[in-house]
Amino acid sequence: MNYKSSIIIALCALMLVACHKKPAQSEQDQEQQQTESSINNQQSSINKYIDITGVTLEGTEFSLSEMVGQSDYVLLDFWATWCNPCRQLMPVLYDIYLRYGGDRFEILSCSLDKEDAPWREYLFETRFPWQQIREDANHPCADKYNVQYIPHTILIDKEGNIVAVDIEEPDLEAILLGE
Repeated sequence: MNYKSSIIIALCALMLVACHKKPAQSEQDQEQQQTESSINNQQSSINKYIDITGVTLEGTEFSLSEMVGQSDYVLLDFWATWCNPCRQLMPVLYDIYLRYGGDRFEILSCSLDKEDAPWREYLFETRFPWQQIREDANHPCADKYNVQYIPHTILIDKEGNIVAVDIEEPDLEAILLGE
């Protein structure tokens, strides 16, 4: 195998692992991302969550702060309908939610879909029981966490501390079981 083939295989493997978010479109967007990235770096050093607000299926605003502190853990899940790894993660989250959801565990999924219709269709078909929001021009959720790829998950405890980022299923279950 030659060098060029190795690079192509590596790039293909990377594309299968995660979907990427669209890069900033303007200088102003890039400056905002740099500012938010700086805030994120400061935030991660104190390990506290950053509140986000998105739009629900009903068209109302919903904030992460409405969930933090209501259960032992909240999993913030950034995803999109066009992202195959995200769609593969959803049934896994559903299974975990059925086992631990409620006082112990909640999920807030934030879609990065630019169009409303695919998001609504997918959620109508799947009917996941946890809270769903979507970012839009007025609610830039993913930028607040400097999300560079999806799926991207953030586990937050009852006190608002970020416990884990991109946690794997066995590790999540160990935390939820108190191990």
